Amino acid sequence: MFENTNTEFKGEYGANVNKTLLAFINTDGGRLYLGVADDGRVVGIDDPDAEMLRVTHSFRDSVSPDPTAFLSATPVEREGRVVIEFTVEQGLAVPYCFKEFGLVPKGVYVRVGSESVPASREHIRRMIRDNDGEKYVDALSLNQNLTFDYAATIFADKGIAFGDTRKKSLGLVRADGRFSNLALLASDQCPYSINAAIFAGTTKETFKDRKEFSGSVFRQIDEILAYLNVYNKVASVFEGAYRVDRADYPEIAFREALINAVIHRDYYIDGSILVSMFADRTEIMSLGGILPGVTPELMLAGISVTRNDKLAALFYRLKLIEAYGTGIPRIFETYARFGVTPSIPVVNGGFLISLPNLSVTSIAIDTPKGNESRVLSHFTSGEFTKRNAADLLGISVSGAYKLLRRMARRGVLRSAKRGKEIVYSSVRDLEF
Repeated sequence: MFENTNTEFKGEYGANVNKTLLAFINTDGGRLYLGVADDGRVVGIDDPDAEMLRVTHSFRDSVSPDPTAFLSATPVEREGRVVIEFTVEQGLAVPYCFKEFGLVPKGVYVRVGSESVPASREHIRRMIRDNDGEKYVDALSLNQNLTFDYAATIFADKGIAFGDTRKKSLGLVRADGRFSNLALLASDQCPYSINAAIFAGTTKETFKDRKEFSGSVFRQIDEILAYLNVYNKVASVFEGAYRVDRADYPEIAFREALINAVIHRDYYIDGSILVSMFADRTEIMSLGGILPGVTPELMLAGISVTRNDKLAALFYRLKLIEAYGTGIPRIFETYARFGVTPSIPVVNGGFLISLPNLSVTSIAIDTPKGNESRVLSHFTSGEFTKRNAADLLGISVSGAYKLLRRMARRGVLRSAKRGKEIVYSSVRDLEF
């Protein structure tokens, strides 16, 4: 009997015993004979019962997830001496790792020939992908030391509990008790980012500013929206006797395009979501491209094939999206009010949406009275806020507030205070 990929000899217990057992469980299984020297000489074990307990307990206590079900030990006789045969089956939750180190090379061992060696980072990623299939969000996170400070504030704001039970039900914690990649994206340690660049003209020749946004995907979206709004100029124009405030870009378009990029990008591809703001347009590109069978026409019709289904479900649970497949149609509908159309250029390996700057590329077709009419037609019953009106009209919140205040002063709307918020309701049909 010789050492090979599935067979290992150890004369006595030591740290390398656990490394070998770990390598077996991560590869194709194997047998370790304790009491047999490296050269094949049988040296035996004096107290096999105690040694079996020591090895099995040490392996169980040092490895995550629990490997006990895949390890068995049997005393066998060789050349008149007792040795212990440890049999290891390949585990079902590969990769297993030493708790002390986690899913890094010095924490994950595999068999290469007759040796147990640390797995490379790429090998660890491949093991995770092969074991979990193609769904990135369901796969095991390489980083298990995660915190959720920012996500916890989002859940608290929505009045949703965010304890261990909730993390499991949402898919942040897997059946084996370890964090998934969905948890990684929501965590403060999220390794993916959004890079934004502001350009002086219509090309990338001259930078005005650039910034990278990292951390939880929730934080990235909040912070880049605040950043872009600094450059989203609001102009006041007079149409007849009315002054109308209109931003270069509808806020809802920025929000929907960025959330769409975060939810649908391919996280198996390293790289950042890219946001480029030019004088005449803003381009938002995520990696991974459109999934097979999906066309821009289908997206505009509200057909959604989600690459990261549990991430989309998480956004939906937090009411950050209204429904699946509505993001792209809402962007186009918002721009349609201004007689302008965004574009979705074909990009190999990525998804790009280009949002026109309304101040440069359009002459607004909306009139103040037209906006009033749409408000009354849409909010026929119940109460609504300035934010609701802004989303409907594709204008800034401050512009919506001024419009609603004028309508309330004219008696077209009724206004009332609800805590810190002013709510509005329809009084009668608008007459011209």
